[in-house]
Amino acid sequence: MGYSFIYFLGLLGYPMHYIETIEDLKPFLENADYVGIKTVKGNNTLEGFVSGMLHYRPRLIRFFYRIRAIIVRLLGIKQEPLPDMPEWLPKDPPMLPCGNIWFFTVRRAIQDRFWVAQCPNDRHLTAFVGVVAEPLWGELKTFHIVTAVRFKHWTGRLYFALIYPFNLILVDRMAKNGAWK
Repeated sequence: MGYSFIYFLGLLGYPMHYIETIEDLKPFLENADYVGIKTVKGNNTLEGFVSGMLHYRPRLIRFFYRIRAIIVRLLGIKQEPLPDMPEWLPKDPPMLPCGNIWFFTVRRAIQDRFWVAQCPNDRHLTAFVGVVAEPLWGELKTFHIVTAVRFKHWTGRLYFALIYPFNLILVDRMAKNGAWK
């Protein structure tokens, strides 16, 4: 797969090698301008990991969304106001396509294997976030949080460049929150 961004956290193709073996994920990764992977180990189930990851809501997230709102306005990107997060976060994440959680729409999921959702389809970019659960031994798993982005417009590249540092911090904290039961 020809990604224009080289993913971090891998030696000799790992963890991308495991992710590329899952045929159902290829449509989300193909033609991506950016693919990022955060890997964490834990003993949670896939559903528990996704739930814990998306329920991570400290002040830091509210702060990042305030900064994001300013960036979006400056770039002229239309943004609908987000409702309160508790309204969008069911206890158990949806595992069927078209299910919604937070501002994500589930596109594909297989219990105990992977979960992929799409951010709202904007004119500037298309973004997917996924979690792949790689079994290790016993209940221990490696969770790969995959972010894939396709830019549609120059504002998408600029927007992503501006939010990228915040995204790194946020994904790291969300991953740690979801890893353990």
